[in-house]
Amino acid sequence: MLDDKATARSTIVDIPVDVPKQYLPEGLPDGITLLSPDKLDHRTDAEIAAWLQKRHPVTSEKNIWGFWHNGFANMKPWTQRNVINWVRRLGPEWNVHIVDRLDGSETNVLNYVEESYFPKTFLEGTMDGHKAHMGDLVRLPLLWKYGGVWMDVGLILLRHVDDICWKRIEDPESPYELSAVALMHLPGTYTPLNGFLGTKSGNPFIKRWHDVYLALWEDGVTNATGFHKHPLLRHLPLFKPDMSTVNLEDDVNFDPEFFSDYVAHYLCGERIRKLVDPNDGFNGPEWYDKHMLIFDAADEMLYAQIITKWDVEKQFRLLSLKRSGEGAVVNEEWHEAEEFVNTLLAKTAMLKFPHGPGGEGLKVKMLADLWDADENRDKDHEEGTFAAYLRYGSVHFDQTREVKKLEWQNPKEETFTVGYLEPVQQ
Repeated sequence: MLDDKATARSTIVDIPVDVPKQYLPEGLPDGITLLSPDKLDHRTDAEIAAWLQKRHPVTSEKNIWGFWHNGFANMKPWTQRNVINWVRRLGPEWNVHIVDRLDGSETNVLNYVEESYFPKTFLEGTMDGHKAHMGDLVRLPLLWKYGGVWMDVGLILLRHVDDICWKRIEDPESPYELSAVALMHLPGTYTPLNGFLGTKSGNPFIKRWHDVYLALWEDGVTNATGFHKHPLLRHLPLFKPDMSTVNLEDDVNFDPEFFSDYVAHYLCGERIRKLVDPNDGFNGPEWYDKHMLIFDAADEMLYAQIITKWDVEKQFRLLSLKRSGEGAVVNEEWHEAEEFVNTLLAKTAMLKFPHGPGGEGLKVKMLADLWDADENRDKDHEEGTFAAYLRYGSVHFDQTREVKKLEWQNPKEETFTVGYLEPVQQ
C-alpha cells in the first residue's frame, strides 16, 4: 500500500488528442472536477511541437519558460509530452517558450537574453559539468527580463499556474512578488528550489540571485566543483537534509559537499535571503518575509516520491499497470495504482521527476531514469495504463482544493550586512 505519509534532430513524438473514454472514471474521485474544454488548447500534439520550435514574440508577462540545451526535438519523449500538455492545459492566454543553446536555432536563449548575462564558458560551449547548470544560468535572466513562470521540463503540471501562484502575484493588493516551492535542506529552514519559479519582470531578488550565481563562473571556471567553497558562499552551511523530512531512509549514500556544489544555485538564493546590503539598503530577510509566496515541495512537487518512499520501481510498476482494456486485472495492485493516481490528481499541484546529481551526491534511482530508456519510451502514456490516465487527468481534470502557502517564518538566524557581491569576512 501507499505510505501515508546531441545535436542531431530526433523524431517528434505525437500524442492522440482524443484520449479514450475509459480514462474517465464513472464517478470523479473526491477533490476532482472536469475542466471545461473551452479552456484548453485544441491543436494537435504535432502542431504544438512544431510551434514550440519556433520563436514566438513575448507579448505579456504570461510566459512559461523552459530549457533544453540541444532543443525541444532532442528532449526525451516523456518530457516532450510534459511540455505539450503544459500548452494544452494552460490555453491561449499563456505562451510557452522552450529555449536552447543550439547554434542557428530560432529558440536559442541568446535570441532572448544578452550575452552579458552569461559566463564565458556558457557562451563558448566549454561547460564540462552537469547539464542542469546550463539551465541554472538561463532561468533567472529570462524571468528578470520578461516575467512569467519557469518550469523544468521534467515537470508534469496538475494545476493551472494561475491557481498555483499567478493570480496572487499579479493582484495589486497582494504583497507577493516571487513564488517557489521549498524543501527543508537544513533543520527548520526551507530553501526555495528553482524548478518552479513565478514572478513579474524586474524582480530585485531575482537579479541579485543571478548576479551571485554568475560570479561563481568567473576566471575560467567550467563546472561547479568546489562552488560551496567560493568566497560568496563559504559562510553558508552545507546542505545536510534530514532524510526523514522527505520520507527517505537515513542510510542513503549522500555527500553534502558534492550535493551542495550541485545545488549551488540554491545556495546563491540563500545568500540573498540572509543578506542586508548597506550599499542600496536591500534587506533580504524583510523582502523574503513580505514578498515570497512559497509552497512545501513535499506536498506540491515531490508528492509521488514522498508517498511511495522514493521507491522508483513501485512508481514505475503502478503507472505501467493496465487500468482498462485488454490485460487489465482488477486486483489489490490495481486498486493501489488507482489510489496512487487519484491521490496525485487531487492533492498536488505538480509532479517533478528529476534525474538528480548522479555521482556521489545523492545515489537515489529516479523514475526519470527509467522513462529515459529507449525500451520505456512509451511507458509514461501507454494506452490503457494508469500512466495514460494520469496524463489524461493532468489536462482534463481540475482540483477543488486551494494551493496553500507554506506558513513558515524565517527563524532567528544569522544575517550578513555586506554588499551582495562582496565576501562575508570570517
